Amino acid sequence: MEPDKQKRFFSPVFLRIALPAIITVVLFVTAIFAVILPALEKSFMDYKKLMIKELTETAWSILKTHNDLHLQGKLSLAQAQQEAIEHIEQLRYGPERKDYFWINDMQPKMIMHPYRKDLNGKDISSFTDPHGKKLFMAMVRLIETSGGGYVDYMWQWKDDPDRIVPKISYVKGFKPWGWIIGSGIYINDVHEELAVIRNKLTIISVIILGFVIAAAMYIIRQTMISEQLRKQLRDERTALIEALAISEEQYRSMVEYSSDWIWEMTPEGVYTYASPKAVELLGRKPEEVVGTDFFDYMVTGELDHGGKRLREIMKKGAPFTGIEIVCRHQDGRSIVIEKNGVPFFNDRHELIGYRGVARDISERKQAEDALRRSHTRLHDNLEETVKSLAMTAEKRDPYTAGHQVRVERLALAIALELGMKDNQLEGLHFAALLHDIGKISLPSEYLAKPTGLTSEERSIIKSHPESGYEILKNINFPWPVAEIVLQHHELLDGSGYPRGLQDQEIMIEAKIITIADVVEAMSSHRPYRPALGLPAALAEIRSGRGIKYHKEGVDACLYLMEQQEFDLDSVIW
Repeated sequence: MEPDKQKRFFSPVFLRIALPAIITVVLFVTAIFAVILPALEKSFMDYKKLMIKELTETAWSILKTHNDLHLQGKLSLAQAQQEAIEHIEQLRYGPERKDYFWINDMQPKMIMHPYRKDLNGKDISSFTDPHGKKLFMAMVRLIETSGGGYVDYMWQWKDDPDRIVPKISYVKGFKPWGWIIGSGIYINDVHEELAVIRNKLTIISVIILGFVIAAAMYIIRQTMISEQLRKQLRDERTALIEALAISEEQYRSMVEYSSDWIWEMTPEGVYTYASPKAVELLGRKPEEVVGTDFFDYMVTGELDHGGKRLREIMKKGAPFTGIEIVCRHQDGRSIVIEKNGVPFFNDRHELIGYRGVARDISERKQAEDALRRSHTRLHDNLEETVKSLAMTAEKRDPYTAGHQVRVERLALAIALELGMKDNQLEGLHFAALLHDIGKISLPSEYLAKPTGLTSEERSIIKSHPESGYEILKNINFPWPVAEIVLQHHELLDGSGYPRGLQDQEIMIEAKIITIADVVEAMSSHRPYRPALGLPAALAEIRSGRGIKYHKEGVDACLYLMEQQEFDLDSVIW
């Protein structure tokens, strides 16, 4: 190299630019391969382990569900276990749908393995992998000490018995049946996925490094030239910097690459800017959106709902958030867009337009609708179950058929008069329908006895609130139904049963059912006496007002019966 060129090459300008660039490249390479990649690999492995843990716990919940059905008497133990096995045996996941779950017990004996059916029903306590590890015994010890965790071993690759590879599995014990359920990941699969990520990251890194090096060389060359042409290029450089500053400010305000759709519109709703996300949301290119009216994208009828609300807000020049608009995609499907925007003004504080973001919330709305429908189905199933239980109790005592339904109707009418909230009303509804469920445990001859009961028989009859409580206490109602049923024969003065509770100890729902129960029972026929009539029933609660019976509840009942001529067979709620 010639002395002049060599001197120019190692000039201060070159060193001032090249040295930081070289250091940047070295630091970048070091960060990628010494810090980011190892951290990424660890994070990826942790994610895979967490995934199989969550999947195993999901399959474990199937065992719990079937055990609950067994405990509720809906399935025998053998039926519950067999149905659970059949359900879990069909479960598959993973890219090839070949990843699976297996079940063994604490002996250990294999209960179910979808790919090693030769082991099903056999003692696997001495089963070892190619390294001699008794993997199933290791699982049993882990369950005994921790209830669940990870075990690593060698195992066949999915459904290929000739390919033995390292594997790590998460196992969890199901104590009621003495079972262990597990699923795992193949280490080779994880390494292959990591290799793909590593290769992609390497390629990207090489591209970035090449760009950095090329940019650095270009800057060096241009800077060296600019040293010679500084005076001639000063004005052009100043103009370029100003243009870049303006461009940077514009792009910063638009957040060009946001994951949300960035938009800008006039006060009338005509778009003046749309980010590329418009393609995904509306199926239209940004340049097709600019100049169009947002309200043109709404489905028929939406102008009178979300569109009307949005126009009113924009007329006021106010910001808006969470406005949900149903729009039409270019392909014809309806989408729900959540729109947020803020106004911007000129120097004279005149409204210029709106800037904001929008996102597609169609999937979220669908999920909310599905959840709502699921809740409705669960509630309907609960309603039918409770009615079936109530009907079962009444079949034991045909002389009081319809008693629980009539008590429920009167109790709800009283509660409505008292201003009880909907959630409490619903709990009262179920408790009233089930208040005599405990009678299914009583001898039917006592219930239908045409003469008076002996003291011993009466004491047995009085046990029905406790029997009802025992039947209902393990059902997870959203309301204290079992406790209300237990208290429905308690009186304010402590003369009731079974616990002799007093006023402040008795739930308001139980107080209301007590009043409705007395009125319905006295005004209806019984095997041991004719109906006493409604006047006698009302006289009873009137005489016990504030003493045995809830004062406000009695007043509401008297009002319903005497002024509103309430019909016990009417539907209230």
